[in-house]
Amino acid sequence: MQKSSAYHPVMQLLFLVLCCIVGAVIFSIIWLLCYFAMGQSVDFASLANANTMDIGFLRALQISSSLGMFVAAPIAFAYINEVKPAQYLYLNKVAPATLFVLVFVLMLCATPLLEWLALVNQKMQLPHALKDLEIWMRAKETEAAMLTKKLLVMHNYSDLAINLLMIAIIPAVGEELFFRGGLQNIFGQWFKNPHIAIWLTAIVFSAIHVQFFGFFPRMFLGALFGYLLVYSGSIYLPMLGHFINNGSAVIMAFVIQRQGGKLDNLEEINAFNSYAYLISAILTLVLLFYFIKSAKQLDEQQLG
Repeated sequence: MQKSSAYHPVMQLLFLVLCCIVGAVIFSIIWLLCYFAMGQSVDFASLANANTMDIGFLRALQISSSLGMFVAAPIAFAYINEVKPAQYLYLNKVAPATLFVLVFVLMLCATPLLEWLALVNQKMQLPHALKDLEIWMRAKETEAAMLTKKLLVMHNYSDLAINLLMIAIIPAVGEELFFRGGLQNIFGQWFKNPHIAIWLTAIVFSAIHVQFFGFFPRMFLGALFGYLLVYSGSIYLPMLGHFINNGSAVIMAFVIQRQGGKLDNLEEINAFNSYAYLISAILTLVLLFYFIKSAKQLDEQQLG
């Protein structure tokens, strides 16, 4: 159920995007001022090259900009909407423990399905007329993969903690506030249809990452998180699902390195077979329907 606002959805969308831009700029500037105040310097030209960039600086910049863009921005946006942020962003309802357990199991069971979607996506080929576009897309994908591998290099538990904060905790909280709490709510008011709102938000959520050959699994995740919010009314459940998805990737990368392995072929690891993909798809659908049924029953009990 979407939350209402005094402003038209188009105005709300403009407010949200503006808050996002301003938040990212302000928090990034604050971090840079603090960094320079400590007597540090940075070669900004080196940040364009994955082989020469200062990973520590980049991690800190990523954390600060994400806090401004995805955490502070939705909260400021809710105030601009003249509503209580906790109410507008679905922070005022904590779901029962049973639903948290269901989300945890659901995310585990969906893992093979997500791997299959990723494999299908990676084999995507555009028509010959769009060959140049496909070459550009694959080049951007390679750049993103190189940067991700750089960021995932972890030598100790401190690196693990920083990466969990940067890749799992902040995105789980911030991106859910921004996309599900903000954008999905705006689309819901605009189109008066929760399914349209969920899938439009999922498409934007996936597209904004600019990783074209990981578009399908990310879109699926966005839609899944959207349904978790719509039927539970609590933002904490999609936050948990988001954290499990991102955090498990970070922990897996850390374990591989601790065992002496390399991250070069991390994205090429196929841990499941065709039967696992099919079973995963069935279990994911069954668990999602069970989640919806359980959430409705709990709501009826609370109203009763």
